[in-house]
Amino acid sequence: MEGKNCFRTRWSQSPLYSGGNVASLQLPAPRGVSSASLSSSASASAPGEEGLVMACGDTVNVLRASTGELLASYKLPLEDVILRVDAVSIMPRDESTPGTANCVAGNGKKRRLDKAKEETKAAEGNDSDLRNPSLDPSPTASAPSGSYIAVGTRTLQVYVLRLDRIHEEGEAKDTASPVTPSTSHSEDFSCALTPLRSWTAAQQAIAVVQFTFSGRYLVSGSTDGGVKVWDVFNHHLTHNLRIPSASLVHSVYVDPTEKLLCVASFEGHVAVFDFVGKTLITHGHPHVSAVEALCLTPNNEHLFSIGRDRKLVICAVDSPKLEEVRSFVVKEHVTSAVFESPFRLHVGAVDGTLATYRVGVTEPLRLARRMRGHSVGADGPADDEGAIRSLLVAQSPKGMQEAGPLYGLLDDGNSSSLYAADAAFNISLLRPDAAGSGYSAASTLVGFLDQVLDLKPFPPGFPFQRVVVTNSRDVRCYPTSGCFSSQTLRGHEDIVLTCAVSADAGVIATAGKDREIRFWSTATWETVAIGRGGHEADITAIAFNAKQSESFMALFSVGADENLRLWDAGVHVVPALPHAGTAAKPPTAATPVVFAHRSGINAAHEGSIHAVAVAPNDQYLATAGKDKNVHLWNFTGKKLFREASLKGHRRAVSSLSFSPSDRVLASASNDGSIRLWSLISLTCVKALQVDRSPVLQVAFFNGGTQLVTGNAEGVLRVWAIAESEVVWSGETHEGGVWALSVVEQVHESVLLLSGSADGVLVATEDYTSEEAERVRSERHDAILQEQELANALRKGQYTEAFMLALRLNHPRNLRQVIMRWSVKDPQECEASLCRSILPSLSEEQLLRLLQFTREWVTNARYCGVASLVMHSVLAAYHFTALAAMPAVRSILEALLAYMQRHSQRLHEVLRRTYYIDYVTRSLGPLTLTTEPPFLRAAANVDGVPQKRQRSAEAV
Repeated sequence: MEGKNCFRTRWSQSPLYSGGNVASLQLPAPRGVSSASLSSSASASAPGEEGLVMACGDTVNVLRASTGELLASYKLPLEDVILRVDAVSIMPRDESTPGTANCVAGNGKKRRLDKAKEETKAAEGNDSDLRNPSLDPSPTASAPSGSYIAVGTRTLQVYVLRLDRIHEEGEAKDTASPVTPSTSHSEDFSCALTPLRSWTAAQQAIAVVQFTFSGRYLVSGSTDGGVKVWDVFNHHLTHNLRIPSASLVHSVYVDPTEKLLCVASFEGHVAVFDFVGKTLITHGHPHVSAVEALCLTPNNEHLFSIGRDRKLVICAVDSPKLEEVRSFVVKEHVTSAVFESPFRLHVGAVDGTLATYRVGVTEPLRLARRMRGHSVGADGPADDEGAIRSLLVAQSPKGMQEAGPLYGLLDDGNSSSLYAADAAFNISLLRPDAAGSGYSAASTLVGFLDQVLDLKPFPPGFPFQRVVVTNSRDVRCYPTSGCFSSQTLRGHEDIVLTCAVSADAGVIATAGKDREIRFWSTATWETVAIGRGGHEADITAIAFNAKQSESFMALFSVGADENLRLWDAGVHVVPALPHAGTAAKPPTAATPVVFAHRSGINAAHEGSIHAVAVAPNDQYLATAGKDKNVHLWNFTGKKLFREASLKGHRRAVSSLSFSPSDRVLASASNDGSIRLWSLISLTCVKALQVDRSPVLQVAFFNGGTQLVTGNAEGVLRVWAIAESEVVWSGETHEGGVWALSVVEQVHESVLLLSGSADGVLVATEDYTSEEAERVRSERHDAILQEQELANALRKGQYTEAFMLALRLNHPRNLRQVIMRWSVKDPQECEASLCRSILPSLSEEQLLRLLQFTREWVTNARYCGVASLVMHSVLAAYHFTALAAMPAVRSILEALLAYMQRHSQRLHEVLRRTYYIDYVTRSLGPLTLTTEPPFLRAAANVDGVPQKRQRSAEAV
């Protein structure tokens, strides 16, 4: 590619969740799977694939729950903040099984009428149903099938979106073939969020939006105490209510039969309305804090409510003052709660604790399961990042479960899995453990990375892809691209700053502000050893030695205390690992080994040490820091000796990297330069610099022939070392690049993993070889087509030559084809253009032809060709068809201006030709004869004597 590299973004992990509640829905069915089959399977033991709906600022995101893949996003048209989301999945009604209360209460005649209406709707399609706002205003009308999302914003707006599946080429094209729905679909697909309607729903910010069980109505609550119910698909307001306390609406609940509407406020007030009569039944003040969840018993006689005051209150609905029947106090400091059924309650606490209770009107409150929060330490305070902000029952999208009069009466006793969203913007899937007493985290969807401080890739063939260190005490391991994390390393008491992975990926080392190094086994994902006592300040960087064995494995650490330490992991860590052929120790029985460093250097630098790197042959160890110097160390015999000090940078050195093939060390500095140091002469052999922006990261790749750097402005640059020039640069991030790693695999492209302070992790792919192959293939095809074009011109096949020249994007050859064709046979040329060639062109080809014509018409030499083309285009296409093409309109305006100029010029030439006729008539005789007048006069003079002589002779 002429000395330049080609890079593109393969995937990126960007912020997806910024707080608030999380909703779930049924993902649209793949092509070939009917909605009816999914509806029947959803009620069985094999539910369809689930999607999670969440908000990040002014953007709505839909993720595949099983993999964390981002399927669709929708950004609000105006700058706004989303306060609440809700989702519902509406399946087609099946008359063979009772669905909603309306379906149960209907008689046979109504069912027959509804069935006829549904058949008519199925013939017309769902899209036509949505476009027609007056579908069926009767009380028994159902909402059109599909998955819908409601959004409430700070600027008083409510948006309703529809989720549609974008079918890929790999999906089945034969929709008539029978397809069995499965719980998971391995094929890749994407979805699109289409806005259906948006309107101003209140005079204050929208705090709550919630669909009813049937999906037909949407309840919105505002911060001024107003509650409105909307018929979404017929687009009209059905209820306009207000709670007596006139305080912020915090939660709402509509019973499955749509008879009662319960509203709770942020100050603890609860009101119950008649949903049909639109009147207030009762209200009270059972709580002194925000009410997190509401639920009614199946007979609508008692109301359950739980608030942040830790009280679970049971009230009688028929009492005028909402009298309290019973109340309980839970142990947890409630931050969120959800009723899975009228008699099962899930509670999330501020310390990350999750508890499940069995609730009854006459029975005592019983604890079914309890999971102690990870943020609760035995010798430390609770971490605010572990607070559970939202709870959601997994595999239970609204609209998929049967919500009739018997809803909640039957309880099989089996606990469901839960999604818990915490204050750190992570969404964890919690499954009931085998012991039957708690929950365990199966996976985590990381909604926001915060600052990416470090990342390390795992070797090829390992089940996991990367380990990422963010501004948190937890370190997460990712098996795939995206936000899906299935392993979390917890144990540090403060923020982790750096990590390292051993050569065989058997050990992960992490260190940070708690001044200790933890060694994790990738077989059990537990801490097997702890290095303690080596540093008195933050540990800023760690690195394993390159050539590792069972007898020798060393870890080097540097910190803000100016110290360099060597930790003998081969002696203390390797024996604690579960080896192949031996039973792994249970996590509860394993006790981490605590050990001290083997050797070290105090005051290795005059200031904080920022970077450490080990040579591929374990000959040298390099450190650099705030004192602008790079020190080389020799660690022969597990002891450290200084070899040299490399000086040349004008500011602090932030990153180091050894070449994998040459004896060269690269150092990146805050002065904006990258220096290459020879390990033989111990001198700077090359300095690379573009600007003065601090360079934060540097790494070798491509056999040591190229460098990649990341600076404080978020720019990645790739350097060719031999030419000392930048071969590619890209503004990948909006903040400084704090983490950078290179993934090189055999027979695969190079992958650059970069993380920055903006909370975005980007994987940039090197596709130089692929692009070079594509260019070679295009050049080869172009040469063949150019030869075909020359052969067609030689044989007089002008139609084929015209299409080839247009396809090759060669305006000069196309002009020559038209000129030769018009000279040889102008009538055939014009007829072929008007009747066969131009009507067969696509819109893109026609646009390209008109662009060529615009270039020709600017030159007077080729205006004839341009006029012929324009005449043929206007003869082949109606002017309305040309005006309907937005791109063609601007070109026609330019062509019209130039054609008018050429027309005026031709008329002027024609007018001037009349002067030739005038001159020729003015200079010549009035009557043109075969002989000039003077010859005729001379003949008359000579003939007079002859006539006289002949007359005399006759006399």
